[in-house]
Amino acid sequence: MIAFLKGKLVSSDEGGAVIDVNGVGFNVIMPVLDINKLPEAGADVLVYTYLYVREDVMDLFGFSDKDSIKYFKKLISVSGVGPKAAIALLSALTPSELALAIISSDAKAIGKAKGIGPKMAQRIVLELKGKVETEDAIDTGVKPEVVYKPTADSAAVNALIALGSSPSEAQKTVMQISREGNYSTEEIIREALRRLSNGI
Repeated sequence: MIAFLKGKLVSSDEGGAVIDVNGVGFNVIMPVLDINKLPEAGADVLVYTYLYVREDVMDLFGFSDKDSIKYFKKLISVSGVGPKAAIALLSALTPSELALAIISSDAKAIGKAKGIGPKMAQRIVLELKGKVETEDAIDTGVKPEVVYKPTADSAAVNALIALGSSPSEAQKTVMQISREGNYSTEEIIREALRRLSNGI
């Protein structure tokens, strides 16, 4: 198995990149979010890879960091989710956003990815919920110990969902506020509504 490629970036487009490794050009399929992190053509690049082999298919998938490839592997372990669907998901959501959506059972956020229907989104949540580390949500500004914290936080999240926020949006906002001080449920809800209405 090819764990990574280190060479010069020949070209990139919305489908992936071509990387020259000692005179051999590798065509690597990548999520859009990872493609956007690539340098200009001609620059040195390191891409983590996953070689997918099935019957007459042999595709090389590439990722800019270890979190992306970790979640790619988690996604393709889900029944009915192939590599193309996994790439579509990682093109729409960062690993931390995907982790938060799974933890908060926000199938709607997952279903926004191209080609991911409601049933597949629900299956991803169901099969991966117990396999996602809460630490993976850190990039959203969340400390892992806060994810399943107190009753006040849970009540605030439920209240925000009832008021029309998505589960992941509600949970993310409440967790960010909880990090900042010891607030009551009412104070958390009030501040969360202020931030959500102002797009903070």
